[in-house]
Order: sequence, then C-alpha cells, then structure tokens
Amino acid sequence: MKSTARYEALWVPGLDSDLDRDDGLVAGFRWLAEAERMFGVPGVVVMYAKGMVRNAPLLEQAAGRWTFVSPRSSSPSRQDRGPVLAIWPPDDRTLELAEQLAFGTALCLIPGSLDHASAWIRRTNARCLVVGFAGPEALVLADDTTKSLDHMLFFGGHNGFLGGGEKEDAIHRLVAIARRPDAPSRGAIEEYLRASGETDGDGAQRAGKWYAEILDGKRHRDYAGRVIR
Repeated sequence: MKSTARYEALWVPGLDSDLDRDDGLVAGFRWLAEAERMFGVPGVVVMYAKGMVRNAPLLEQAAGRWTFVSPRSSSPSRQDRGPVLAIWPPDDRTLELAEQLAFGTALCLIPGSLDHASAWIRRTNARCLVVGFAGPEALVLADDTTKSLDHMLFFGGHNGFLGGGEKEDAIHRLVAIARRPDAPSRGAIEEYLRASGETDGDGAQRAGKWYAEILDGKRHRDYAGRVIR
C-alpha cells in the first residue's frame, strides 16, 4: 500500500518487544534531538496524558527539555508543530494529534504494542530505527476483497460510513465479503481500513463492528428500517 503520510515516519520497538524500555526511550529522544537540528524547529513529545512523564525517570528528564502535549490537555499551539516523538499512544486520538503536529516534518512512534501500531507502520511505510527488529507482516487479503473495501472507502470513508447511502453500501459489501469461503477476520478488515488513511479510527472500528455482527448472523437495516442485503 502506498504511503499516505505527509511526514517522514519512523518507529522504535515498544513495550511488548525484547528491547529494554529505557533503551527504546533513549533511541527515541536521540532521534528527536537529531530531527530538531535537521528541520530547524523544536521537537515535541506526544503522550496520552502529561502526567505519564512520572512513569519513567527518562521521561521526567526529557520534560525539562521538550514540550509534552496530549489530547487531554489544552489545544496545542502552532509553536508546538515540528518533529514529534509519540510515546506509547493507546488510542487513535493520541496518534492523530501526533500526526497533525508532525505535518511537513517527521514522526517517530514508540508503540505500546506492535499490534496497535501495525496499521500505522504499514500505512506510512515507517522505518525502524533499531537494527534487528522487523515490522508487522504484510496484510494479505483476496484481490476482490480489497477492491470492494477500496470502493467502500472511496464512497464513505471520509464520513466514517455514516453519510447518505454510505452505511447501506458498507453493509452490502461487508455481507458479500462475509459470504466468501476465504472471509477475513474482523481484525483484518479493521486493519485494512485503518491502514488506508481514507477513514479515521472510528470509521474502521464501526465497520469492523458491523462485519463481526454480520458474521454472527445479524441483519442490519437502513435509516428507513429496511433490511440491507
């Protein structure tokens, strides 16, 4: 899949890897210092909550040098834009903030788990900064399935599949995919939608929920109450 990122993307193995937590943080902060010099603007650290700096001595030390921002704090200013180190983001909202601040520069991610970061790594073609660690395996879906999902994304991805006719189109396509002998898992569907960059995390999760319900035999209805086939 072609990268949709508008920044240079990198990553450091996270908490579920064999890399020591502090070694990962050192690698991330070393990169952030180099990125500041490369882009000529101050770097920023994004975490779920500013209070998380107390989770590790290295974070407390870094807080004396870099600005730490989170989606739970006040809205970041334009001065906060620059190369970003995102540390253990637990949700899409935190990662989306990091992407917004990194626009036009670079973003390095230290994930809590590789599974949570795999869609972002694939979407951005992120490069690992630590030698000897592999990224997630390529996501493999049948060609007909990916074509149908691509059409679904083109039609309703930007609205999270909730605009006029978009839910009906999504359900219709997901029903057809679920009937295939090689029907993928809910996780694979969500992964593909997230990695596309054509919908947000809420849209991917919503479609994944519909797909799981379809696999369980649930029949969905449109806004007029008619069964979507």
